Amino acid sequence: MRTALAALAFVVAAGGAQAEGASDIAACRDVKDSLLRLRCFDDVSKPTAQTAPTVTSKPRAPDFAAYAAAPYRGPISYPDFRGRDRQHASYRTRILAGAKAGPNFAGHLALVTIGCRSSCVFVPVVDVQTGRVFDSPLGGEDMLSLDMKYQVDSRLIVARYISDERCKAEEIVWTGSAFQRGAVRDLGDREVCWTAD
Repeated sequence: MRTALAALAFVVAAGGAQAEGASDIAACRDVKDSLLRLRCFDDVSKPTAQTAPTVTSKPRAPDFAAYAAAPYRGPISYPDFRGRDRQHASYRTRILAGAKAGPNFAGHLALVTIGCRSSCVFVPVVDVQTGRVFDSPLGGEDMLSLDMKYQVDSRLIVARYISDERCKAEEIVWTGSAFQRGAVRDLGDREVCWTAD
């Protein structure tokens, strides 16, 4: 009986860990009581929630090439803050700086990140061919700690942000006239956003 209790204590102390070698199974074979022996084998051979191997599939790399865009190399047009783009005039300095830097997305667009408070940003977009400024679906208090990956020669944005205390990921595509949002994936607790690539 003492051997049975020792084997059972081993299994409990190990947290029901999955057998990694013959020593775990040998300890169960030494248990004389048949019911305790069966329980020992069950506990040793089944992974528990605490010790189950974690299978993490690496997220697929964004396919920026699938949404190719030719980078614009012509003269830059600036916004008309007294007319067409007056609703964006409060952020004129930041938007002009973004436009002057040239396109950084979808060939001829400049995404301009502007902070609205701690962990909050919004992202107006400037078409450097026409100077027109418009809003993007990115940013605001529903997308805290926004992190975006994009390229001048692609129409794809890969965004990661915190919403409802969860880390979310989303792919957004510029169609040529509007942003098309993709499915939102839940990546885990908010801390995942700070540790993910």
